[in-house]
Amino acid sequence: MFSRNFHRFITHYKKKGLTYAIYRGTKYLQFILKRFSPGINILSRERIDRNTILAGRIRAVFNVCGVKIYWDNIELTDNVGLNIAINTLGAWTDSSRGDWSILKKDSSSMIISNRWHLLPITLIWHLKIVDERKIYWKVELETEEYIKIDKKRALVLLSAQYKTWLTHDKRAQFLSSQEGGVLADYDFSESWLGVYPYENKNYYPGVILKFSQDKQRLHPLAERLKTQDTFTHLLGVEIADDAPDSYYLPGKYELLSGEIDVVENDNFRTVVRDLRNNAEIKKHSARQERYLKVLLLNLPWQREGKWGVRAGSRWPHIKDDLEEGSYLPFPFFKAYSVSLLRKHDFDAYLIDAIAEKIPEDKITDCIDHISPDLLVVETSTPSLNYDLSLLEKIGNKNFQICLCGPDMNIRNPEFLKNYKFIDYILYGEYEYSLLNLVKNLSRHKGLADINGLIYREGYDIKVNPPAALINLDTLPWPLREELPMHQYLDTPGRIPRPSVQMLASRGCPFGCNFCLWPQVMYHGRKYRFRDVIDTVDEMEYLVTRMGFKSVYFDDDTFNVGKERMLKLCQEIRNRGLERIPWAIMARADLMDEEILTQMKRSGLAAVKYGVESATQKLVNKCGKNMDLKKVEKMILFTKALDLRTHLTFTFGLPGETKSTINRTIDYARKL
Repeated sequence: MFSRNFHRFITHYKKKGLTYAIYRGTKYLQFILKRFSPGINILSRERIDRNTILAGRIRAVFNVCGVKIYWDNIELTDNVGLNIAINTLGAWTDSSRGDWSILKKDSSSMIISNRWHLLPITLIWHLKIVDERKIYWKVELETEEYIKIDKKRALVLLSAQYKTWLTHDKRAQFLSSQEGGVLADYDFSESWLGVYPYENKNYYPGVILKFSQDKQRLHPLAERLKTQDTFTHLLGVEIADDAPDSYYLPGKYELLSGEIDVVENDNFRTVVRDLRNNAEIKKHSARQERYLKVLLLNLPWQREGKWGVRAGSRWPHIKDDLEEGSYLPFPFFKAYSVSLLRKHDFDAYLIDAIAEKIPEDKITDCIDHISPDLLVVETSTPSLNYDLSLLEKIGNKNFQICLCGPDMNIRNPEFLKNYKFIDYILYGEYEYSLLNLVKNLSRHKGLADINGLIYREGYDIKVNPPAALINLDTLPWPLREELPMHQYLDTPGRIPRPSVQMLASRGCPFGCNFCLWPQVMYHGRKYRFRDVIDTVDEMEYLVTRMGFKSVYFDDDTFNVGKERMLKLCQEIRNRGLERIPWAIMARADLMDEEILTQMKRSGLAAVKYGVESATQKLVNKCGKNMDLKKVEKMILFTKALDLRTHLTFTFGLPGETKSTINRTIDYARKL
């Protein structure tokens, strides 16, 4: 017996090296010990402390080739435990063949790096024990080179004590692949799988795997694998991208996210019943809903050969190309709306005719290509007459038209009476109002509960109450991947191109009476900001995944809240992003030397300050109430830090004269 096993050890060593040979020897030793004390964990205390997270009765342990799950010291997994497998060019490899190291760990969570030997990829595993019966599992894929990935699998290799697998509409025993055990030939709408132990192994709990679907199709996998010593039962999913060609550029991608629930036998049937009931409710609801396709359109806007800017601009206007060059704002409301609709599984599209230079006579072809049920158009006061004329030409009975945007005229109930081809008006910030409108139209429900909506009911015009201001952290990141991103340009201080615009906040707490957005879109002086971590996550994504060389934060007033500013700067440095130049639009009298110094350390390259006038009386009278002496001091300090300054001024404020205009010009030259 000794000579036979020594021969096996030498064979493993020659084929796969010393580490694998030791691993196989350890597994065999575990097998022998389990024959005498089945189900008992044999890990050393030192190794448990170093490689383990736990809460109550559940623990997760990582070793040299995988992550294992334990319940009351009973190992629920087998072999390598949790595993990711990838197929490239027809060949499979998996996460056990790589170098593992812990990047970050506390008592209940850890982040693990898994760098593969055979492919230029690294997996970043995020594991967190949420409570004593739930483990959160997320895996990110980092590619170092351009690579084509044909198939991906997320697997859990389970103890052979589990004999039955089940999902919302199936229940079967584990079979080998020759017996038809691999079941990857159909999609399953409810993305969960469960396993149930042998009846005489009641000390083993049930296990339920849940996976989050995001633009991916999942196929269930359940198979009985014969290893050298015993059987292992494999459970998991094959992940199929919607893209026809799964080519991955160098960068970071989310591979999967989900959870592993451990359920005691007494509760297992109840949990499964509830999951199946939820699946039936969703199926019934889906049968009641009408498939609805939504197109958000930034209409073309031309006059005498010049193009206008509308969606995303604080001051919609026809551009002077000699003065403004390639300036083009990003259409934030539209891009956020499409992402939100898609997050809720609606078929939504965005066409920016201005960014793509699609002329008026071609726009109908673009609409016909999408064939929407609902056309959503953002208008503005300067472009309103042009937009209405164009919409009247392209409107037809095949789709309804919804108008929105920063204009007061469309809020008048008489507006819908005068323009019969417009079906709905959304007023204020409209992402969630649009989502609720699409939901109700899909379900053939009434519209009285949709805040921020004006609509027809018979011969009457109904004006619903305004929508509540949005918690910005509930919005997904705006759509960018399908837009002509290199056409959008706003680079104060000549920050490097390609540059990208993003938001860290909305609104402004100050009362400048010339400012459109707080008065028309945000119900007054309301200021909301995003979570710092999520903001820097988006910044990192835009730089590392989308290849932008600089970032412009196009907030109305970026620098509200000193503590938040310092926290943001620290988070940027923690990620190593201080090498990326960024710019902001800020209020000079909110700045101080500490904030600016920390921003400079974190990569700030340029600042836009709104000064408006050299006459303090005019600044006060317009509601800005900003001390020009402090403004001048902070501008000079900004320049002393070698930060580029872009100053904006406003002519024609109440009380303006030729004398105050000339004073402002001199002031601008001085600064």
